Amino acid sequence: MSSFGDYVDEELAQISSVIINYNVILPKSWRGNTAKRNVFTDLNGNILFSEKKEKSKSFLPIPTLNDLFDKHQEIIVAPLIPPKGEAVYFPPNVKDGLYSVLINDRRVRALVATNHSGIRFVVARPFDLMEAIVSRALLSSFVEFLLLIALYVPSVIVFVNIMFIPVNRLAKELNSRKESDLTPVEKDKLPSELDAFIGAINNLFDKTHGALQNERRFIADAAHEMRTPLTAISLQAQSLDLSLIPADEAEKIEQLKLAISRQRKLTNDLLEYARSQCGRELKLVSFDLKSLFIEVIDEIGYIADEKDIDLGLVGNCSLTLYTDRSKLKQIILNLVSNALKYTPNGGVCDILCEKSGTVVSIIIKDSGPGISEKSLNKVFNAFYRIGGDTAKIEGTGLGLAIVKSLCDEISATIKLKNQHNSGLMATVSLCQYYKTYD
Repeated sequence: MSSFGDYVDEELAQISSVIINYNVILPKSWRGNTAKRNVFTDLNGNILFSEKKEKSKSFLPIPTLNDLFDKHQEIIVAPLIPPKGEAVYFPPNVKDGLYSVLINDRRVRALVATNHSGIRFVVARPFDLMEAIVSRALLSSFVEFLLLIALYVPSVIVFVNIMFIPVNRLAKELNSRKESDLTPVEKDKLPSELDAFIGAINNLFDKTHGALQNERRFIADAAHEMRTPLTAISLQAQSLDLSLIPADEAEKIEQLKLAISRQRKLTNDLLEYARSQCGRELKLVSFDLKSLFIEVIDEIGYIADEKDIDLGLVGNCSLTLYTDRSKLKQIILNLVSNALKYTPNGGVCDILCEKSGTVVSIIIKDSGPGISEKSLNKVFNAFYRIGGDTAKIEGTGLGLAIVKSLCDEISATIKLKNQHNSGLMATVSLCQYYKTYD
């Protein structure tokens, strides 16, 4: 506010300077009460009467400081000594300079000055007018600021979005990648400012790829080295004639055979999991889906027979797919065997397929207990088993992890969902590499 007061004082000083320096004509009547008297005397010198010489009248009314409010003037130039009958706000001998006076209970800023002819005048402006000007200026500045923000912020947002289009495209590309895809990011389509960042990402990809390869190689080598001696031990155990061995010893040998079988299962699953993680080249072929279902049923149908489970196809599955047949067969084998494992005796396990637009879905339903909601997303992790070590049903915890890896390889998605009545529904959707008969 003080800065604006300084501005007003400067404005009043400039107006007075113009009046003085450019010899702006001010009426002589502004000199104040300086009229002379004519004196009449007799022969003896005695005063008979005197006559006051009338001041010359101006054609225009003489302004006063009261006009600021009476006539709603924003700024006024008036004589220092007002006409007779008007209020006097400055004494005749007041020094030139800036003053604040009270007129009609309202504050006024005034500058007293004297021109070259000796005529003294006042340049004045009301304080409340100054406050109004300040308020208008602040309001105008605020409105301009809002307009600037309204224009600037959207412009910045649009500009930044345009700048980050390549970055967003890169983010979408990375999100859509498979877990095993660690190929370097291309720098050509990105701003040069991101070269260091992209270089760091590519270095991280290289280190991660090397670490994963070493891990997978170790698992595969370990599983392969374990397979040979386990096979030999299994053959030796199977060759034993239990009829020649005492009953208590025969029971121990049966337990040994079961342990060897479980260890062979774990070894084979480890080897299969390691292979699924290595990103092997796809062998794309055309085949009939129904024939693949029949092969799966023939291979593991004995499990359903032992538990009296109704295992079969539902609906018309005559559909030709174009994908890696061996990988899809392994996926279905693992899902069906998993369903049979958890389905109680006398239950049902159905295999069916659906086609919607460009998507073919393979569905395996069972009447088992299903999976708790908190475990639905965890069962695809390697070695995760529902119930942990206390689980009543034996398993390696690798079956669904292998299914997830194989689905990623053939660009399929796997989803598990509990059914409303009972049991689990596994859905494998192929969004790529398929074709159907017309």
